[in-house]
Formats: sequence, structure tokens, C-alpha cells
Amino acid sequence: YFYIVQEGAFDIAVCDEAHGGDSGHDASALRSEGAQLSVKSVGHILPGGSFGELALLYSVPRASTVTAVTDSVVWVIDRPSFKDILMKVSDAKVSEFLKYLKRVDILEPLLEEEKRALANALVEMHFSMGEVILEQHQPGNTFYILYEGEVSVVKDGVEQTRLRANQFNGTAKFFGERALLHNEPRQATVTVTSQTANALALDRDTFHDILGPLEELIKQAETGERTSRIKTGIGGKRGLQPKRGPVQKRTDIAKKDLNRIGLLGCGGFGSVELWEHPSTGDTYALKALSKGYIVKMGMQDSVM
Repeated sequence: YFYIVQEGAFDIAVCDEAHGGDSGHDASALRSEGAQLSVKSVGHILPGGSFGELALLYSVPRASTVTAVTDSVVWVIDRPSFKDILMKVSDAKVSEFLKYLKRVDILEPLLEEEKRALANALVEMHFSMGEVILEQHQPGNTFYILYEGEVSVVKDGVEQTRLRANQFNGTAKFFGERALLHNEPRQATVTVTSQTANALALDRDTFHDILGPLEELIKQAETGERTSRIKTGIGGKRGLQPKRGPVQKRTDIAKKDLNRIGLLGCGGFGSVELWEHPSTGDTYALKALSKGYIVKMGMQDSVM
């Protein structure tokens, strides 16, 4: 269960490993087993705070013991209910993303189910004012749908236009869509001018894995030979059939050689960011973990 405190106060305690305890076990259980136990308080939770969030994601032992120190009222949600809500939100988002894709001219040859497959593959990204999303003359392989915020489009040092999008009135703007066709240099620099900006991203490699090269789909549509690239999978179920080729040996890539594109999301232990290799246009999801938080909560075994 995950708990949100409405009223009252709670104390967070962990077993002190230096005195023979185990921070991954419940303190009361250890006492019942007759273990020598030293418990230390590591924090307090007041109204508006929460605890137990990892139970929504993982089936692991509690990392600490939380005890009410006053009469308290909490809101509770279990893992099945949480996942059910996420699935409903996910379906609604995919339908919304699908509406955006239907407005992109270059994707017009795609069938309805193919566009829905791409909508499932879109990645939400978040930017701050001043962040450069695209840089002129740099290679790129990612297409963006701006659905909230404002960006400036600059070519050869001169601003060409500003793109504005608003999620609530359904307006969205697109840029970088030719990256789905060719690995050509970016034609302009796109920079965030609003306080924040939210976008959806799709790279060419992901597109190829799902449907194959876009130029082939366009040629088939022109000749009237279009058939769905989403085929029947194992057991008669419909599913995506990724292209398979020889496994390529990856070379070592230093972080200093990558350019940060933006934030993909945040989790219980840290954040996940999207980075791009400027010479190849390849993109990578880079996850950063807070070592101090993991050690503090005794979750080393769950992470490693």
C-alpha cells in the first residue's frame, strides 16, 4: 500500500546495521524473533507527506518502519488499483497522441492502426526556458510534437517564427519530421522561449523497428499497394514485428561526447534523461540514481 497523510504525524525508523540489525526487515518482526536490535529515527512525516510509494512498483520488503505518533488519518491505494488507473490514463493519452499524429502531413500514408502503434511509442519530454531542442547543421533522427509551451525557430541567426502550443485547447506544433526520412542536418535551431515546454518525441530507429522505412510506406501508398505492417504474432495475437538484422558491436561512448536533449521522467531513485550523439544522431536514455538515497533506504539489493 501507498499512504498519503491527511492528518497527524508519523515517525520513520530503520534498523541500525552497525548494531546487528537489518534495515530491510520490519523492526517489530525482528523483536519477536529475539534479535538484538538498535532502531534509529531517520525522519518524520507530517500532513501532505506520504510513504510506501515503492510498494506501487515493486514487491519488496519495507525499507523502514513507519509509526503513528499521534491520532492520524491517511489515504491509501494498493498496487492493483494504482496499475488499473495508470492503464486507463495510458489509453486516454494514446488516443490524444493519435490525434496529433493525424495532423502530420508526412505520416498521411500510414494506416490507422499503424499510427496508433506509433502513438504508443511516443516519449514525453520536458524542457526549460533556454534549452536547445534542435541545433542547425547538427545531424538528427528525432521528430517532435510540441503540445505545451513556446519555442523559437532560428535559421542562420535570424528568427523565422515562433511555435506556440496549448494542451487544453488542443493546439500542437511539429518540427523535425524529416528526420524520420533522412539523416540530414537540421535546417534550423529550435530553442524553448516559455518557462517550460512539453513535447512528444519519436526517433527514426524506433519508427523503423515498428513499421520499417517511411520512404517505403510513402512509395507503396503512391502505387496503391499499402498493406498494414502490423502482422499476426505468436499464438495468433496481433503485435508489432520488429525488423531483425545482424547484431552490431557497440563502441564505448563517453558522456562528454553526448548532448543533453531533455528530461524523460523522474522515478523514486532519480531521473531519466534523453541524450544524443551529435555525430551519429543516435539517442540514448541515461538514468541517474541517487546513491545516498538508495543507501539510506537500504534498497541496494533491489537496485543492483
